[in-house]
Amino acid sequence: MNKTFLFLLLAGNVAFSAYGQYALPTTVTHKSTSRSITTLDYSLNAVLWQQRSGEYRALCYQAFALAKLQLAETLRQNPKPTKSLAIITDIDESILDNSPQQAQDLLNHTTYSEKSWKAWTAQARAKPLPGAVEFFQYAVQNGVQVFYISNRSQDELPATIQNMLTAGFPQADTRHVIMKGETADKEPRRQAVGQTHEIVMLVGDNLNDFDRMFYKQDADQRCRLVADQHEQFGTRFIILPNAIYGDWESALWNGQVLTPAEADNRKHNALQGYTPSLTADEPTSHK
Repeated sequence: MNKTFLFLLLAGNVAFSAYGQYALPTTVTHKSTSRSITTLDYSLNAVLWQQRSGEYRALCYQAFALAKLQLAETLRQNPKPTKSLAIITDIDESILDNSPQQAQDLLNHTTYSEKSWKAWTAQARAKPLPGAVEFFQYAVQNGVQVFYISNRSQDELPATIQNMLTAGFPQADTRHVIMKGETADKEPRRQAVGQTHEIVMLVGDNLNDFDRMFYKQDADQRCRLVADQHEQFGTRFIILPNAIYGDWESALWNGQVLTPAEADNRKHNALQGYTPSLTADEPTSHK
C-alpha cells in the first residue's frame, strides 16, 4: 500500500460526535483503490493528537490567554457598561474534552452512535480544556456573565451541569447552561442572551458557535467568510482546535445526504495536491 496515501487517510477525520451528520460503517470499499477503509483510518491520529500531543494543549492555553488579554482590554475601555456584559461559549471541545468517548469507540472498533455518546456524557467525567476554567473564573470575578450554549440534548442537562461543576466552571446552572431546542442553529439562543446582555466575546470550536452567517454553508463559502471576518478571530471570536469532528466535514458536501462510499469519494476529491515538477534526473519529452 502506498505510504503517502495511508498517511492521508489516517490524518483525515469523520464526525463521530453528537453533532456528526454521518459516520462510516465498519468498512467502505473505495472505488479507485478497491481497498477497505475503516473508521480507524479517519479518526485515529486526530484523537491521539488531542489526547497526547503537547501542541494541542499549547493551542488551548494560547487561546484562553488571548481571550483573557482581550477581555481585560474590553473591561478597561468600558468600565461602566449600560448592559451587563456576557461571554457565550460552546461546551464540547470548547471547554470540555470528550476525546475519551471517541477513543473508546476506536478501542471497541465501533462507530459513533447517540447511545454511546449519551453513555459518556451521563458519566459527567469530561475534563476541562487546558486554561478554560481559569479564564471563565476570571471573567465572572470581573463581573462578566458566562452563558454555555450547547447542542447537547435537554436530557443531558443534569449530567452536563454536574460535569461542569466538578471541573470548576462558574455559573454552571440551569439559567446559564442552554441546551439544544428545536434547531442546531445557535443564533436564536445567542439573540435571547443579547436581549439582556452585551455579548463581548464568543468561544467555540465550530464556526456555527460564532454567527449565523456560517450556518449550513459549503466549505468554500465558510473559508471566504472566515477571510472576510478575520479581524474578529482573536478579538471577539476565540476558536479552539478540534480535528476530530465538526460542521467542516458535512460542509464538503453542503449537507447532502450521501452514502458512506459517496462521502468517502467526496473527501478524496476535496484533497488539494500539486503537480510534481521534473528533476534533473527525470527524462523530458522531446515530442
